[in-house]
Amino acid sequence: MPFTNKVAIITGAGQGLGLDYAKALLAQGARVVISDLGTDRAGEGEDQALVTEALQALKAQSGEVVAHIGRLDDEAGCQQLIELAIEQFGQLDILIHNAGWVGYQDIEDQQEAFLERALGISVHAPVWLAKHAWKHLKRSAAPRVVLTTSDRAMYQRYAQPGLVAYAAGKMAQVGIMNALSMEGLAHGILVNAISPVAKTRMWGVSQPSEDLKPEWVTPGLLYLASELCRDTGYILRASNGQFTATRFCENSGVSYPRDLARVEAASLSEVAERWSSIKECHYAPVKVARTRADLGESPVWDAHSGVLYFVDISGGRINRLTPQGDVERVYESAAKIGALALTDQGNLIFTEDASAALLDLGEGKVRQYSAPVHHRSSYRFNDGACDPQGHFVTGLMDEGPSGKTGALYRFDHEMHAEVIHREMSLPNGLAWSQDGQTLFFVDSVARSIYRADYLAGGVLGEISLFAETPAELGRPDGIALDKEGGIWVCQFNGSCLLRYDRHGHLSDQVVMPVPRPTSCCFGGPELDTLYITTARFGMTPAQLLDYPDAGDLYMIRPEVAGIARHPFKE
Repeated sequence: MPFTNKVAIITGAGQGLGLDYAKALLAQGARVVISDLGTDRAGEGEDQALVTEALQALKAQSGEVVAHIGRLDDEAGCQQLIELAIEQFGQLDILIHNAGWVGYQDIEDQQEAFLERALGISVHAPVWLAKHAWKHLKRSAAPRVVLTTSDRAMYQRYAQPGLVAYAAGKMAQVGIMNALSMEGLAHGILVNAISPVAKTRMWGVSQPSEDLKPEWVTPGLLYLASELCRDTGYILRASNGQFTATRFCENSGVSYPRDLARVEAASLSEVAERWSSIKECHYAPVKVARTRADLGESPVWDAHSGVLYFVDISGGRINRLTPQGDVERVYESAAKIGALALTDQGNLIFTEDASAALLDLGEGKVRQYSAPVHHRSSYRFNDGACDPQGHFVTGLMDEGPSGKTGALYRFDHEMHAEVIHREMSLPNGLAWSQDGQTLFFVDSVARSIYRADYLAGGVLGEISLFAETPAELGRPDGIALDKEGGIWVCQFNGSCLLRYDRHGHLSDQVVMPVPRPTSCCFGGPELDTLYITTARFGMTPAQLLDYPDAGDLYMIRPEVAGIARHPFKE
């Protein structure tokens, strides 16, 4: 068993997560010291009977276990706990600080005693426990320390009013983890933290839950406490049987503290002017596949087959990324393929130059073409998507310098085209709100994302400016919407993606490793992966030497998942 001959201390182990941790460690061979005071969920009172019941339940499971009943918000109490473990078992290998409580108190009502009680268990306790455990952990063959933080403290989007004291303590444990992880390196002491989500008494839950079960967090805790874990300074987020490990990572090129390798500004006005570039979003783009597309575009996620379709416009190709990570060619044409969408029959509708076509994926050939909407060779369709009624909407552009000759076309189920909006310079990304009542569309030359009421029959109502992207960040290209109504937009020649919240305010910026991101779409089983196509089009040989991965396919994992796109109704 992985924890045979190991001794573990677990604080806050009278019930909930801590008790489940203790059960699991005992079952896998550890000798365990549980500590609890039996306080309520606000950290007040004492109930020794609760700790006694937990001890009896653990002893009935078999294995060696003792209990400590006492306060941990001062050094003496923490020292007493460590000495108990050494007295009983002669060693200490694992220290798990799980104890904590959740109490709400608005900032204007904040009381010193309330704040001190929160800091006592979340700041003082881990420091004093580590101090007195350290010399014993240094003697262990595989010493591990696991602290406990919270998403409610780390992520602004999950913060709640009244949780200032709680958040201060939980965020402090991240800092303590970072410092101890560095101090422990010389001795092989690995220090990590867990950010668990489970329905326990902290939620006010007294009966077993159907989801967010404490036992679904425990495998992650066991890993951090085991010899299998070789990392230090990580935060393991654990919820509903799912895990993700994260940490604060420095940007590339930084020479701390003299060179942050980022935006320079020498005055208030310069900081204000460059704020959109100064703000950073720490979603690190990951290359998914080497595609080297000349002009990658129009990614579309197929939830049924778990594949991603995308095009290379100037290469005249439709490709797909398989679940195994392979890139396969689905269709090739001498024409320029601009836009792509799934159909309700599992096929593809796409554009060739100034026409639309229906590709039968089973047969591997085009079943139907529309009539071309323009006969001049410089005109072609660009980006496109399907509306809630299952019509295909795509933007016609002139690759020559012709002014505002672009337009949005809507193709019905018979592949007949109708203009729904004119006088555009370079029509680009399109997406509908989750309720289908609003169309967002891009004009790249105007550097603008527009919002329009989408009425019955595909008629556009009132059109207004949603957001104008910064001139220094290239031009807006393809877009994708998330569940909060936020819009992600690829900035061609801007080396980044921007996210605007539902009010049109810039909320995030993701720096890309290549200069020309073109389009994006949400994919994956939970629509929590944002796939990003890129381009090599128009880059000089010198630029391609600097950016050899231009044209490849990338992804990020935003905090907010996306919404599914509508299919074309055949």
